[in-house]
Amino acid sequence: MKKNIAIYSLSLLAVLSLVACSDRGQKEENSSSGYYVAIEINGDLCGYSRIHLSDSTIGEEKIRILRQNTWLNFEAMGKVINQRQRFTYFIDSSKGNFIYHDSYIKQGNLEMGGYMHVENGKVRVTTLEGRQDTVVVLPENVVLPNTQFFPWLADDLGTGELTEKSYTVFDVRTNRITEFTYIRLGEERLDLAGGHYDAVLLSESDPMTGMKTKMWIDKKSGRCLRRESQNHLSMYLTDASVLKKIKTGRWDDLAFIKTNRSVKDFHKLSYMKIQAVLEPVPPVSREDINIPGQRFSGRIDGDLVEGIFEISQDKYDGQEAPSFPSDTTLYAFLGRWLQAEERIASDDPELVAKAKEITEGSGDSWEASCRIGRWVAENIKGALEDGTARETFDRRWGNCASQSLLMAALCRAAGIPARVVWGCVYTPEKGGSFGHHAWNEIYMGRAGWIPVDVTLRETDYVNAGHLRLGILHTRQTVINFREMEILELRTTE
Repeated sequence: MKKNIAIYSLSLLAVLSLVACSDRGQKEENSSSGYYVAIEINGDLCGYSRIHLSDSTIGEEKIRILRQNTWLNFEAMGKVINQRQRFTYFIDSSKGNFIYHDSYIKQGNLEMGGYMHVENGKVRVTTLEGRQDTVVVLPENVVLPNTQFFPWLADDLGTGELTEKSYTVFDVRTNRITEFTYIRLGEERLDLAGGHYDAVLLSESDPMTGMKTKMWIDKKSGRCLRRESQNHLSMYLTDASVLKKIKTGRWDDLAFIKTNRSVKDFHKLSYMKIQAVLEPVPPVSREDINIPGQRFSGRIDGDLVEGIFEISQDKYDGQEAPSFPSDTTLYAFLGRWLQAEERIASDDPELVAKAKEITEGSGDSWEASCRIGRWVAENIKGALEDGTARETFDRRWGNCASQSLLMAALCRAAGIPARVVWGCVYTPEKGGSFGHHAWNEIYMGRAGWIPVDVTLRETDYVNAGHLRLGILHTRQTVINFREMEILELRTTE
């Protein structure tokens, strides 16, 4: 089952690629410097970045060139993953914004990249393969950040006159203008890499992931000295000795938590009662976790969820399923779950054609959705890497989120409302555990939302080991497990 229970892959920063920069006409001067950044996952020192800085000019304009090479090694699902990243930024010395950016990421079979040019109030984005050329108009006072230096944060929040500020930011991960909020938590003196730094401690709220990150910013230079995120990823200034200390990180320790019961045939789980203590990111509400087939009793205190979940999944038999092709006018109130989204391109011509091919001749919408589920389960291999619905369709592999995005896209393309949900699922890993997971819910008229899990090949049901935390609406989710104890369970014969 290891190839099927695919967890979310690690995502550090933007995934854009390194390309030659000589056509920019820069003249690099002799002054240059460099340093190292250590990377820890759950306390394991398993990666580092080598940063090189140099001064240069483009015409009469002075710029700083930042080159960053990152190496990261971690083990997930019994497989050692080597991740490599290369970033380049040309930074306007007067404003601190980048005017050119490229980068490249390779992890297993996954390679992605591109580059960005900023000119005349616009940023042009091109993918590594040159297949996409997007132009984004930049508003006034927009921040175009890099990975290392945040002078605007030091200037605005370093003095203590302001305790909170929001910035309009061009996000290189999404190519969108978004709003980032920073809260001043205090000041600290840091001793790192043989140096002494007066730092302002900030909290960053990422609207894309719902993640909160602590950042220690040098008050003089604006350099980020340390970062600690809710996903147990930590980065901090270090020296060359880091090269001798690297070991393989244990990603499974974050993605799974061992429990007290072992279930050999977990596909037959029909009832589970679980004592849970966990911290989901983004936070969840009672409406997210009290749904048909799942009941929660306990408390929600900020990010903390503590209490008892009772999960009882009855297999839907297709009774009173909507007709097919569907009368989408009946689903006006579900318009969101029929429309194309950034990662669910249900209007993509190839996905539309494939959905039509798979569902041709279906007797009703349930038969159509089951056909789509079987096609995804049989044709998409499990992997650790993430991807959009179209990327997963082209590659024929992807993790649980990627497969669920494709399932949703094909259903919507066929006129069947569908969405992706996330939470955790019981697995036989570690002799019985719960792991971070994503699956689907398909709308079947009077029967409501029916859960299915194409990653586990449960294409017309889900077993009662699925603990739902919410509808997926961010690019990354995290579950900080504290306790998952099975109090009671039942299986079908």
